[in-house]
Amino acid sequence: MSWFAAAFDDLRDPRTGNARRHDLLEVLTMALTASICGAESCSDFADFAVDREDLFREFLRLENGVPSHDTFSRIFRLLDPAAFARCFE
Repeated sequence: MSWFAAAFDDLRDPRTGNARRHDLLEVLTMALTASICGAESCSDFADFAVDREDLFREFLRLENGVPSHDTFSRIFRLLDPAAFARCFE
């Protein structure tokens, strides 16, 4: 997953304190995988991740489990949209 991590190296994690319970790269991995498979909302991302938790645990730590839809939503609201877009260039 090194190429994937490298793509997001410059993306600042805007969360602080306890809001960082879930690793940003892991959250992005789950959300982007879900999106490629047709998910369109943060609720879809969370449902997808729950349904495939065993699969994700094969290559993600998920120390605090699968994020809730609220966590996905909060993270995407806080991310700098321009910085996030640059990760895909």
